[in-house]
Order: sequence, then C-alpha cells, then structure tokens
Amino acid sequence: MEMNDSLLSTFKKYYEDYREGAGVDQSFTDAYQATAFHVIYQTEQYAQEGMLTEIQNVIREFHELGLQVGTSNDALKEQFELDLIGRILDHPGHS
Repeated sequence: MEMNDSLLSTFKKYYEDYREGAGVDQSFTDAYQATAFHVIYQTEQYAQEGMLTEIQNVIREFHELGLQVGTSNDALKEQFELDLIGRILDHPGHS
C-alpha cells in the first residue's frame, strides 16, 4: 500500500484482498487488523524521517477510522461489498 493512501482506502483494499478467501465479517476484521499494522509501519517510517506532523495525521486518521468502525460497521461493510461488486463487474476476470 502506498504511504499517501487514505487509511479508509487502504482498509478497503485490504478488505477486498481478504474477501477473496473469507466471508464478510472475517474479511472486515482481518482488514482492520492489517490496517492497524499498516499504521504501525507508516508511523515507524515517519519517525525515522522525523516527520512529526505526518505521524500526528496518521494517528488522527486511524482514530477517526476506529470511531467509524467501532460504532455500527454494517453500513461500511455494505459499502465495501457494493464497491467490490462494482469493481468486479467493471473488470470481469480481474478480481
């Protein structure tokens, strides 16, 4: 994942990858955990470069994502599913 991707788009990419081999709930959980590891890696990279503002931004964005996921994630799961189906229909054979 690119360092400048928003965390939501990173989360969604992980979800789509996991969704190929698991159900909706498990894919969502695994994708959220992968996103957390992504944040740790990203924070480490920023720390090595002395980029305090970027560290603060990625932590804030992860916190906001956690609030969105922590409340009712059914709407987010549904949106991920609809986006995934749309992508598959737009590009058959390239899931």
